[in-house]
Amino acid sequence: MKINEAKECIKELYLNTTCVTALVSERGIGKSSAYQQCAKELGIGYINLYAAALEGPDFMGLPDKDKEHGITVYLAPQFLPTNQAIEKGLYPPKGIMVLEEINRVPSDTVSVLYPLLLEKKINGHDIADGWAIGVTMNPDTMNYMVNSLDDAMIDRFISIEITGDLDDYILYSLMNNPNDDVLAYLQACPDMLLVVKKAADSTALSKYPTPRGWTKVQEILNNCRLEEKLIRELIAGIIGTQASSSFYGYMRNREIKIPSTQQLLEDYSRVKEDIIKLISNKNMDILNYIIKKVVIGIADYTVHYYNVNEFLRDLPSELQILFLKYLTMQRKDICEKVMEHLENLESISDIMIDIMITDEE
Repeated sequence: MKINEAKECIKELYLNTTCVTALVSERGIGKSSAYQQCAKELGIGYINLYAAALEGPDFMGLPDKDKEHGITVYLAPQFLPTNQAIEKGLYPPKGIMVLEEINRVPSDTVSVLYPLLLEKKINGHDIADGWAIGVTMNPDTMNYMVNSLDDAMIDRFISIEITGDLDDYILYSLMNNPNDDVLAYLQACPDMLLVVKKAADSTALSKYPTPRGWTKVQEILNNCRLEEKLIRELIAGIIGTQASSSFYGYMRNREIKIPSTQQLLEDYSRVKEDIIKLISNKNMDILNYIIKKVVIGIADYTVHYYNVNEFLRDLPSELQILFLKYLTMQRKDICEKVMEHLENLESISDIMIDIMITDEE
């Protein structure tokens, strides 16, 4: 399942059920980020706990004396969004609490978590009704030092296996300080987004690319001012020597200028020749990426609508359709307004209808 699809499921389950979701994937796909984004989009709180760093007594709470009744009671741990914590204002009334990498948790601690995951209760403490629980885990393969969870624990989850998806990653990157060179490379070489290493290759220096790694690469390229030799060594230390060599080989052989989103949307005439050249050379991967940039960057400004029209006028029909597809999928907030300003919307729609009819035949 794609991350965006998993997010839809998480939000729907949060709003309508009490189910515990478990995101399962290779490293660096974005399991934690998916939960965090869901909480942000729902307007609720978010807590993530690295459960393997905690022990059973940490969850149980500290014992205290109730002299009046002659019994021992337990104080609720501060890191849990219990009813007491909500009342004291430590957490908002609603949210998602994520237990990270639950299959790295020692078995004696796992047994303590059973009632928490099944009933949202632990040692007399109730998790607030407005809070849902999620977990993350890596797959149970030789690549990861994880513990096998028994069926009783697994039954407490709705397991959602997520995979690396290029469109999801580019969309995420475009909204978080993107680097055009990295994203253009991944658009051209999508298999390099995530490389799953073999167990025999698992050493401290056997690095392979992941979405998380590419995000670090973008951050370094955007913000660090070191000589290229040092930058290349840093990048090799993130995604591995082979992926780094492939990336720089692509950059060395590429004679393509990628316009900025600002140029495209505010003065298309300045970059028109670059776009025409890309179309003439059939650089479809780069044009695909540029279309995504425009879709994510467009805002409710007259100048943006004007320049989008100029941009679309130069694109071949298949790329005009691609623009419309991305617009309807990714920008529901502004899709209707953009369509109202598209001068060639009718012709694009006609082409789409013809394609649909042809497919049916």
